[in-house]
Amino acid sequence: MEIGQSEILINARGEWSYEGNRIVHPEVLNLFKRSLTYDGERGEFFIDYKGKRAPVKVAKTPYFIRDVGLEKSSAGELVKVVLEVDDGSRETLDPETLVLDGEGVLQVKIKAGRFAARCLAVAHFRIAELLEEDDSGNFFIVINSIRFRVSRVN
Repeated sequence: MEIGQSEILINARGEWSYEGNRIVHPEVLNLFKRSLTYDGERGEFFIDYKGKRAPVKVAKTPYFIRDVGLEKSSAGELVKVVLEVDDGSRETLDPETLVLDGEGVLQVKIKAGRFAARCLAVAHFRIAELLEEDDSGNFFIVINSIRFRVSRVN
């Protein structure tokens, strides 16, 4: 595949494709995910590899959360949520970035807050089980005895 010739797409389910063909080779996917950058001035995603740039069209978010791990204190209180990102990395959830999108799917910020990541079904439901609702219908999560509100975004 000649980088820079055609657009690459990441669909709403986190599947990558090139010229309509799904990219499934693990090494290619990992290379693309590691090389993904965002040009804030242009509002566009690119794969930046060896000095060449290929545009990437992103349907929802460039990264996806596959699963989560929970760490609890000896008293059973939640102290940390570890996110399993679709690029193979693991990150600690920053609860202040947890939002519910217009389709009712949980999203978070990862990679030092640079990228949004949408939760796939398993991760979504594991985090959803941790959410509580206040009298006003707002959701929140309690981590380390601190209550974090889950915002709603469109």
